[in-house]
Amino acid sequence: MKLFKGILVMPLLLGSLYGCNNNDTKTENDVTGNNSTVDETTKNNNTANNTVNDNEDERTKIKVEDVNYTFTEFDLDVEYANDKSYNIEYENDGNYIYAEHEDEVKGVEYKGDQAYDNFVKALEQLTFDETTSDDDVRNEVMKAFALDENYKTFELEVKFKNGEVKHYHHTK
Repeated sequence: MKLFKGILVMPLLLGSLYGCNNNDTKTENDVTGNNSTVDETTKNNNTANNTVNDNEDERTKIKVEDVNYTFTEFDLDVEYANDKSYNIEYENDGNYIYAEHEDEVKGVEYKGDQAYDNFVKALEQLTFDETTSDDDVRNEVMKAFALDENYKTFELEVKFKNGEVKHYHHTK
C-alpha cells in the first residue's frame, strides 16, 4: 500500500517542483502549443524598450555641468478651461538633462533639446529656493513662462539641489 501511495504522490510532487521553476525566460521551444505566452513576453519586452526609447527622446545634449539652477527637477502643470494644459518637465539626474514641453493651448509638444530650447530662458529667470513662499514661487514661475493668469489649477513639484522636494498647488 505504501508503494502505491508513493507512486501516486511522486508525479504530483514533480509537477509542483516544475511549476515553481523561476526561469521566466520563455522561448518558442519552451512553450509548446501556447503562442499567447510567447506573445505576452514579447509585448512586455516591447513596453520596456519603449520606456527606454521615451527617456532617450527626452534626453538633451546639454552638459550637466553647464546648468546651474537651484533645483534638479522641475515639473510644472497648469490646467486651463476646456481641458487645456501647459506642462514642463526638467530633470538633471547628474548624468543627463531630460526635458519635455507640452502646450495644449498652442498645440505644441517637444522633447529633448527642442523642449529645453523652448523653456531654458524661463528656467534661467527663476531664482526661488526652498525657503521662498508659495505665492512668490507661483508668481515667479507664471511670469518667467509668460503664462495666462486665468488658470484653473497650478501644480509645481520641485526637487532642490539639497534633495528637498516641495509641492506648490493653487486652485482658482
